[in-house]
Amino acid sequence: MEQVSRQGTVSGVVPTPRLLYSFAKRVVDVFLSILALVVFSPVLLLIAVAIWLDSGLPVLYRCERIGRYGQPIIVLKFRTMRDGSHHHLEELLTADEEKRLEYGSRRKLRDDPRRTRVGTLLRRTSLDELPQLVNVLAGEMSLVGPRPYFPGELARRAEAAEILRVRPGMTGLWQVNGRSDRTFEERIGLDVEYVRRRSPLLDTVIVLRTFAAVISGRGAY
Repeated sequence: MEQVSRQGTVSGVVPTPRLLYSFAKRVVDVFLSILALVVFSPVLLLIAVAIWLDSGLPVLYRCERIGRYGQPIIVLKFRTMRDGSHHHLEELLTADEEKRLEYGSRRKLRDDPRRTRVGTLLRRTSLDELPQLVNVLAGEMSLVGPRPYFPGELARRAEAAEILRVRPGMTGLWQVNGRSDRTFEERIGLDVEYVRRRSPLLDTVIVLRTFAAVISGRGAY
C-alpha cells in the first residue's frame, strides 16, 4: 500500500504529466467546491449568525496572501479574532518574550487572547476555512496545495519560486502533518515536498488524512 512519509512523500508514485494533471485537478476543484458550498450552505449560515451574535460584524475576514506566480489574492475566512487584532498582536509580542519567541517560530500563538469565543471553536474545528471554497471556485486556490503565505513571508527565500509555481491550497502536507505544531521552517519544507511530488494519488491521500486531522484537532489553533 502506498504510504505518505513524514516528509510528505508517497512511495512509488511517479509524477503524472503536469498539463493533464493540472487540468484534471482544476476540474475536480470546481466540481467539489460547488458541491461543498451547496451541501454546507446551512452550516455557513449558522456560523455567520453565531459570529454576529458573539462579536458583531464583519462576519468574514479578508486577508491578502500570495497566490500562484506571486500574484496577490484576497483569501476569505470566517472572522475568529476581535477588531484591531493586528495592533493587539504588536502590543502582546512587545510585552511577552515567550509569546514573541513562539510567534517567531510558528507564526501563530497557541493561546491567542485576540480570539473570540466562537472563533476559538472555529479554529479548533477548522470551520473558519470554509469560505475559502469561494477562492477555490474562483481559481485563486486549490483544494490541495501549499498554504497561502502572507506578503513578505517568502521574501529572499530560495524556495519561493518553487512553492509559488502552484495554486495555494485549503489543505496540504502541512495540515496533515502537525499543522501549527510545526515550525515555519518545517512548513516550508513540507510545501516544497508537495510541489515536487504532487500527483492525483498524493492529493487523494492528503484529502483523506485531512478528515482525520480535523477530527483529532491536532495543531489546530
